[in-house]
Amino acid sequence: MSGKIVAVIKREFLSRAKTKGFIIGTFMFPLVLVLIFSGIFIFGELFKPSTKVYGIIDQTGRLYSEFTDIQSDTLKSGEPKYRFFQVSAEPAGLEAAMNDLKQKAMSEEIHGYMVIPEDVVESRVVYYSARNVSDFEEQESFERSFSWIVTNMRLADEGLPVERIRSAMARGRVSLKSRQVTEEGEVEKSGGASFALSYILTYVIILMIMIYGMIAMRSVIEEKSQRITETIVSSIKPFELMIGKIIGICGLGLTQMFVFGGFLLLIIGYAGPIFARLGVNVPEVATFISTIHFTPTVFMFMILFFLLGFVLYSSIFAAIGAIVNTEDEGQQMQGPLMILIWLGFFIMMAVSKNPETPQAFWVSLFPLYTPIVMFSRIVVSDPILPSGAVLSLFTTVATIVVLIWAVAKIYRVGILMYGKKPSFREALKWLKYK
Repeated sequence: MSGKIVAVIKREFLSRAKTKGFIIGTFMFPLVLVLIFSGIFIFGELFKPSTKVYGIIDQTGRLYSEFTDIQSDTLKSGEPKYRFFQVSAEPAGLEAAMNDLKQKAMSEEIHGYMVIPEDVVESRVVYYSARNVSDFEEQESFERSFSWIVTNMRLADEGLPVERIRSAMARGRVSLKSRQVTEEGEVEKSGGASFALSYILTYVIILMIMIYGMIAMRSVIEEKSQRITETIVSSIKPFELMIGKIIGICGLGLTQMFVFGGFLLLIIGYAGPIFARLGVNVPEVATFISTIHFTPTVFMFMILFFLLGFVLYSSIFAAIGAIVNTEDEGQQMQGPLMILIWLGFFIMMAVSKNPETPQAFWVSLFPLYTPIVMFSRIVVSDPILPSGAVLSLFTTVATIVVLIWAVAKIYRVGILMYGKKPSFREALKWLKYK
């Protein structure tokens, strides 16, 4: 590597690494990820609502008492989670009773109401009405309670011993513990945890590729619009300038990737005590986190595929910067590239569930999707290396070599052209220039 390329690398890296934005962003990045992926859960625990009041019209006369006994949980403050009151209504007065409850709900005297029809055992439907119906966990809890009671009623109506049947069902409940079969033995691994890890890591790779790819594009546009490119290329070849930019900016991304990886390792090791202080249901969370296998091998492949993906896409971003004259033009041209990247992300979500299918194999060998799809296959397959993993590295590297050769020709001509933005066909003609 020539001294001129090293000089460009230092300038691109240090000029940005020393900024407050990069320093703050590097340390804020893990926090932002925590808020994105676990904020809904954590803040849902921290900001639980106060006691909710529900009116219940029980046309059977048999469910209200048992339902309220089941839903007798309390909040952390010691207050009851729910307050229920029964509303008596004959069939002829049902509509009037419901209208009265509707008015109370609209005036915020109560949160909502439920109607238990007389034929609930046959229809298996309870009607729930409230000002807000977005709390799906609460509705699932109500649904489970009603299901339990109605099942007991059906058993009793059939003359079957309810308690004995329930006891046998409880003793027969089975939990599925998943293990991955490897040559070294079986590894306990959760499918949900594997998918979540694949989702998070791939999301981070895509995010970093796009952020620093756009930085590379803006850097080229800035130098071109300020007419300082002529001065730069008088002492360094355009190819060396482009390579120096890509490597220098890549160093910024690598720095943040290492910070993120270290932070994730800490989270996996110490999440239990942290969640305990926040009052989160520790056993479930700790069990889930313990099944996340963020191993050194996965971390190594994360860095490797980020490097491959960044060099692959940033060279295209640099070519776009060389072709256009303003950032607005650059944003318009980068649209199809963004769609291509996000399409790979959606493909990854399907591939992560079925990583060994022929379709997953072939799409992961497509160089533009290899850094995303093949990496997700490695994450969910670790410690097994999925089929085609080594081959994908060779095909991606070969594609990068060819792409950089082509982009360098476009870059060499484009950075010295001003005025009207060239068409795609004109840019392709630059490949023939010597």
